[in-house]
Amino acid sequence: MDLTQTAVSMSGLEQEHSKISCLMYRLSALDAVDLSSHDCWLHMIAALDQYAKLKASLKAFVKAATFPQRRTAASAKLDHLSADAVGSLQEPLNLQGVGCLKTTAPLVNYHVKMALRRRLTVAVDKAGLTGVVRFAPQLGGGGVMKALWLMEEGGSWGEVGNGLRVAGQCGYCQLPVTIDAVDLQKHDTKTAYLSMPRVTAQWMVVSRHVAFRRANGQQDGTFELFRENATNEIRAIRDEPEFAITLNPPLPITDVHPLQQHPFQQHMKHDDPPVQSAIWFDEEAEDGGSWAAGVSEDTDASMSAFIVATIRHHYFKSGVQVHTMQMDIDRSVRGGYLDGVLMRSPHTPLHGCSAVRASEAAHGEVYQTHLLTAFEDPFIALVEFWVLPDDRQNVSVLLVTTEQPVGSPGDPFPARHQRTAALARRSLGPVAPLQLVVAVVVVVVVVV
Repeated sequence: MDLTQTAVSMSGLEQEHSKISCLMYRLSALDAVDLSSHDCWLHMIAALDQYAKLKASLKAFVKAATFPQRRTAASAKLDHLSADAVGSLQEPLNLQGVGCLKTTAPLVNYHVKMALRRRLTVAVDKAGLTGVVRFAPQLGGGGVMKALWLMEEGGSWGEVGNGLRVAGQCGYCQLPVTIDAVDLQKHDTKTAYLSMPRVTAQWMVVSRHVAFRRANGQQDGTFELFRENATNEIRAIRDEPEFAITLNPPLPITDVHPLQQHPFQQHMKHDDPPVQSAIWFDEEAEDGGSWAAGVSEDTDASMSAFIVATIRHHYFKSGVQVHTMQMDIDRSVRGGYLDGVLMRSPHTPLHGCSAVRASEAAHGEVYQTHLLTAFEDPFIALVEFWVLPDDRQNVSVLLVTTEQPVGSPGDPFPARHQRTAALARRSLGPVAPLQLVVAVVVVVVVVV
């Protein structure tokens, strides 16, 4: 190539640099929302890829001009460039212009990264996870893209968000939890993520951030999920065979539901299926308490119910002060209110409750737990319905609260735990007077 051709080529580079600079100025003036469409995302990724290649070419170009090397057979192949590659180049350009062009690639790279970060923040907010999860600022471009896919294409995060809120309320994690590259590696590919039910796959990403703690500060491991690659077995808390959980297990037929099909099966959510597990916390173990896996397996109506149940199970055995009140009520009274609660979908919480867990023990005991308090309340209160295998007609109604009592020890439960009693009246409907009024009589008799 002679000097004239060189000048023409350099002129073309300068013109293209000027055009790109103008386009970048226009892009930088746009709001992040304007750049958040799927098409814009694809174009940004393509531009980032092209500028990475351009940066490498320009770097080699400057090096060749600054430190000339002996002509080789490989460099001679550049002679075969099409004439169209330089056909539109017109004016001369010096190496200073090349230097300006070289700075464009990092500029584009920076703007693309910032746009993707802003889009990720918007995606977290749309998923309802603001204040619940965040992504580590150290994530590289690939990590940000994976996080974006999880938030935008990975399905609803409502159940997992509530699981983290429950854990935060129990003091088992600091919200928002920070998801980093280690968490994102829980699923190597989209196929691996999509091969699991949605809630299970999502909890696997965040689960190691939930650390079980006792009231005295001692830790009892994390709620991490593990996948055994050889068998695709899912394990919880410990990566040991005894801690395996079964998704969508065979379900028995019980007398609690009048239909032949089990209610867990009838109302099953395919992305949040029932879970069977033998995991429990043994507070009487020699080391002061530890997780164990027994032979008796309980079945929860969903993975999200299993998550909440496991957190609550440990919390109420962790040394916190718990106050309870129990009463047996015929399921047919007050228009069969309790019968209706037991017969409807196990995923439907009582009025005003923030979460529900329906479970069935291996020996036939059936129970539902409804969280009376909100996730941000300073105490935890719940109501639980028990139906025993030898008495399907009566329902044991149990109120549990960590609300600090007021008044004298001999006062009735509703008087000592007034906020819990108010929440119970709101959610128990027509049977609330039976539960709370009769409880007063029982407590008074016991005191007398």
